[in-house]
Amino acid sequence: MPLLKNLFACLALSVSSVCAFAQAPVLAWETAGFVGPESVVFDTVRQEYYVSNMGTFGQGATPGDGFISRVSVDGKIIELRWVTGFDNPKGLALANGRLYVGDDKDLVEIDIAAGKVAKRYAPADGPGSFNDCTADAAGNVYVCSGRLDTVFRLSGGEFGPWYKLDKARTGGLNGLKAEKDRLLLGGWSVKGPDGREQLGHISTVAFADKALGRLGDQPVCHIDGLEPDGQGGYTVTDWLTGDVLQVTADGKTSPLLQLGKGTADHTYLVDQKLLVIPQMLENKLRAYRWTPATKG
Repeated sequence: MPLLKNLFACLALSVSSVCAFAQAPVLAWETAGFVGPESVVFDTVRQEYYVSNMGTFGQGATPGDGFISRVSVDGKIIELRWVTGFDNPKGLALANGRLYVGDDKDLVEIDIAAGKVAKRYAPADGPGSFNDCTADAAGNVYVCSGRLDTVFRLSGGEFGPWYKLDKARTGGLNGLKAEKDRLLLGGWSVKGPDGREQLGHISTVAFADKALGRLGDQPVCHIDGLEPDGQGGYTVTDWLTGDVLQVTADGKTSPLLQLGKGTADHTYLVDQKLLVIPQMLENKLRAYRWTPATKG
């Protein structure tokens, strides 16, 4: 009997440990008052968030009504219209003490200390229709052009094409994320062997030689946000369905949250175990406590 009791005790401990890591994300705070929030990043130096607001978007949108907001660490709006004059600001990246924004025509560089636009970088052959952007450890900034199907790079003050997409393999892109040795490309959708549209997947481009790879062989979702989870995997958002998923290093998915349509380009703060998610169609920012399962 003692042996049996010990066995049950070990099983109970194992189950409780697994459950501790398998809990659903828990809402920590929620903030309303934005206008089409699309992307969020956290400034660890100033301890505040920056949120891109598209303003009006789609058919009949008002040019120039997009803006960037400042939000406190606990989710309170510090300054709603901090930097203004954007068309449809989307992806955000922090690098070199500056904030970079993917807008319709160009990649915009913001002087954070001054709270104003410092520079704009545009393709030589017209508007970029830029979406997400990201920065690597060396301070290079990458932004994807939907119109030109090209990833552009800002490096040492020089801005130009860096990687031409093979859409038959990557599909149309939305999310970007720079890692140590590679750039992750979050696909919205891609045509399958039968010519039908399939859900997007995560492609990889090596910085060393631009070799194209892929995480796993299964579709993931209409990828918008794409963030490392601190355990070798990722969290992704699906703008169309509102799904928030966890993706393993080999491309396997599991559901985390089911939110509304318009779930956009989020961030995950590994040290705080906090998912911060813009709800573009609800004009809200939501933050959830969530701890991913540990490896092994």
